[in-house]
Amino acid sequence: MHFYLDPGGSLTGRIRVPGDKSMSHRAIMLGSIAEGRTTVSGFLEGEDVLATLSAFREMGVEITDPQSGRLTIDGAGLRG
Repeated sequence: MHFYLDPGGSLTGRIRVPGDKSMSHRAIMLGSIAEGRTTVSGFLEGEDVLATLSAFREMGVEITDPQSGRLTIDGAGLRG
């Protein structure tokens, strides 16, 4: 079986996908070690994800309370 593909035009637009637990964990971790502000949308507020959020707050990272699947992380930098 062979498939032949012709290049198409560029895609533009937005898509909204449901929150994902593993991505929410990663967003907290990576946003915390980044320098500057990270805004996360599609954040899933599961019990274990909120425990991760709490742990990073206890380490001094400023994270807003999740509201409608959005939160803001003021990263402490890699050596924070």
